[in-house]
Amino acid sequence: MFQNVSHFKTLIIAVYCLSGVTIAHGQTKLVQPAVGTTLVQSLDFPGKLQGEEGLIIVPENRENPSGRMISVHYLRFPARETVGLPPVFILPGGPGQCVTAEDIQRGLRHKHYNKISEIVAFNRNRDVIIVNQRGNSRVPGIYGLPAKWSAKPGKSSEPMSFVKSSRRLVAGLKTSLKKCESLNIDTRGYDILHLIDDVDAIRRVYGYEKIALRGSSFGSQWALAYLKRKPNHVDRMILSGVEPLDHGYDSANGIWNVFKRIEEETRKSKGVKLPDVGLLGALQAVIARLEEQPVRIRGHHPRKNYTAEVVIGADDFRHYLTRPILDAPIHSRKMLEFWPKFVLEVYQEDYQYLAAKIIDDRPEYQHHSLLLTLVDNSLGITANRETKLQSESAYRWLGDQNWFYKATRDVTPTPVVSDEFRQLSVNQTPVLMIHGTLDLATPIENAEELLPFFPQGHLITVKGGTHAATHHAASIDPEF
Repeated sequence: MFQNVSHFKTLIIAVYCLSGVTIAHGQTKLVQPAVGTTLVQSLDFPGKLQGEEGLIIVPENRENPSGRMISVHYLRFPARETVGLPPVFILPGGPGQCVTAEDIQRGLRHKHYNKISEIVAFNRNRDVIIVNQRGNSRVPGIYGLPAKWSAKPGKSSEPMSFVKSSRRLVAGLKTSLKKCESLNIDTRGYDILHLIDDVDAIRRVYGYEKIALRGSSFGSQWALAYLKRKPNHVDRMILSGVEPLDHGYDSANGIWNVFKRIEEETRKSKGVKLPDVGLLGALQAVIARLEEQPVRIRGHHPRKNYTAEVVIGADDFRHYLTRPILDAPIHSRKMLEFWPKFVLEVYQEDYQYLAAKIIDDRPEYQHHSLLLTLVDNSLGITANRETKLQSESAYRWLGDQNWFYKATRDVTPTPVVSDEFRQLSVNQTPVLMIHGTLDLATPIENAEELLPFFPQGHLITVKGGTHAATHHAASIDPEF
């Protein structure tokens, strides 16, 4: 069985203590391991996966030769049958997601499809390398980023405002970045280009000439970014929840089209009685009503068992239209099936559920992933696409769904890629895309727009699938 994380951390400390003490003029100096050094330990899941857990030493900021070194965590499993096929590099999403030894152990216990069973399938005749993002606080390593940064909460006595929330975000992020600076963390090194070069460093260490890439959500964007910078080393790709390089910002029309499909499903199921204006008409009526006059209501929080008065505005409603509701995961079918009921309750002026969500969230500090903020803002958006998004018809109703990025991008220190880097261009690399029609995080229009640029590409459309489309496809057809 694999050695636990605490043992691996002990190995890291031991290597640091033993590898670099030099004497100069009677003084002791700690010398960091050289760039490209790998620290590995065996990792064995009997009968399923066998390989190693490793760290590779890389510069925190490759543009600063005198800066400190950090480590990038990875897992590597040599193919069970060696037939000479290129290895599969698994690129987690987020940014901020990762795959640990514990995640693999849990995934192997499940009988239904999950990302670990996919890794086992790839590993039959290909090496599999899982590359976790630099700075990730959930994985072992030498120097990591603070996991979160915080913004002060809004007032319960005022409706939510994207504009006012943006000001609080700026103040909170600035405070976190100052803390990083005091800890000698070079936050400029946590951008998409460094993530690309980290993958390539591992490729070179193991002597792979060509690699296949598997990415979902941000992982697909990471894969496309690697292809953009290292096209000669990519054999093929499988992408799901597809996010092209210039599509990090959300499209209001893309989200609205998902809402339309949910309305169509609701009409067909006949399980929910819709008003004459329909589900989207009800949504528009609620927004118009709350824009004209926010609602003051005393709501009860069932989990915390207390009541409080809150003021609900249009941006409150917009905010929760695309957020997890109930206890369902954000990308579950259950969440989408509850969604029509949520909209219709508010349309009928029953604000109790929405009030409970606001009571739960608004008095608390908002916590955001630092890694996500740094990496996503390094990708940015072209001016042409930003103008296009702001002119979409659904923007009137959904508001600025990208206010988080717009608030934080000018404060974020990571360098931003060029417009040329973000542009789509024709590429002959074989790519399989898997995308759900009810994906709120990365609407299916993303994949449809990308497909023509890959003559050897193919798109599998999962009808009714969410951002977890591969899971929904496999639940219907286990052979998927």
